[in-house]
Formats: sequence, C-alpha cells, structure tokens
Amino acid sequence: MVKGVLFDFDGVIAHSKHIHFASWQFAVNEVLDANVVITSGDIKSGASPIIISEILCEKFGSHSQAEELLKVKNNYLTEHIDEVEHYNGVGKLFEYLKKRNIPYGIASNASSNFVKDCIKFWGFEVPVMYGYEDYVNPKPNPEPYLKLATSLHIKPADFKDVYIFEDSELGLQAALHSGMKSVYIQSHCVVSENIISQTNYQFDSLSDAMGTIDKLITS
Repeated sequence: MVKGVLFDFDGVIAHSKHIHFASWQFAVNEVLDANVVITSGDIKSGASPIIISEILCEKFGSHSQAEELLKVKNNYLTEHIDEVEHYNGVGKLFEYLKKRNIPYGIASNASSNFVKDCIKFWGFEVPVMYGYEDYVNPKPNPEPYLKLATSLHIKPADFKDVYIFEDSELGLQAALHSGMKSVYIQSHCVVSENIISQTNYQFDSLSDAMGTIDKLITS
C-alpha cells in the first residue's frame, strides 16, 4: 500500500551537481575573492545553501557576506536553468502517480525557486514543491518531509505507508526520522553504509525503482 511518494530534488530528480558547483564558484569569485578556486570538498552534499554559504564565507571571506553570496548563487542558477537535466523516467513517474491518485511532491534543501523553475522548464506537474526557504529546520531534520506530507493532506496515521526518495546522507537522515519509509537512490553523494543499511529500499536510479513502485501500488 502506498499513501504518498515524496522526493528530494538534486540527485534524485535532477542531474544538477555541475550547475550547483558552477554557481558557487561564480558567487565566490564575484563576492569573496576572484582568485579562489573551490573544490567539491567545500560543498557539503545535501546541506542547506544557507549553511554552505556560511561555510564558504568563513573559509574565503567573512560571515557578513553570506547573504550576498547566496543571493548571487541563486541568481546564477536562475540564469542557467536550461543547463539542468532531469533523470530518465521522471516525467512518466509523475504522470503515473497522478493517474493513480497517489499524493506526491518535492522537499528539497535547494532554493524553492530553483526547483519550481526546473519543473516548469521541463513541463512537469508537481502539486507541492518546497525549498530551504520553507523550513525552520532543513534536512537532516525531518521537518521538510513532515511539512510536505501534511500539505499533501496525508494523515499522520498513514505516514508509515509514505515513501521518501533520497540520495544524500542528510536527506536520508531526515527520511529515517520522519516515520515514513526511506528509499536510497545512488548518486554522487557519499553516504555511510550505516545509513544505507537502515533504508527500506536501495536503487541505482529512480528509473530502476519504477517496477517496485508499481508493485507496491498495485498489490
């Protein structure tokens, strides 16, 4: 039985690591230091951009610049939406869930505008989409998924039959503490074996999970 399907965005729906990295590099050079070259180690996978911005400012500038850094980063994303691709099968999965009247939505630690702009650019339909601006406590706190489920009118008693698709350590921690079922989608993110072992399902990609989703819904 499936009472809802909740998705992370980056790494699950969107192939976007490259554009996030490029946007941070651009913002750091514009706001902090034109000569700095950041590395993947400077960007904590799955973390709220607010936290990443603060980390970068502490390392390459000053804390007072964090708000401006994030603003420039988000503006860069808006201007490069056409460079973000979705993974295979995403559109068909959304259509399938809609046809089956299964509530679904997105809770991301990325900017809500970025998520919504991408979904609109691809021509997909997603009822509810949230980003870091919409939470008091972002992932790894379960608040994003609890808020999303509530907004989709899913009753707390049915949370045990809601499936969360995540790819990052922080996102999976949020899923594991939500009272819902967790589905690990492998991506570029490094996730500890301890966290992976606690998830209900593991797949190499979202498209690989389609068969299992269908069986769960139709059984």
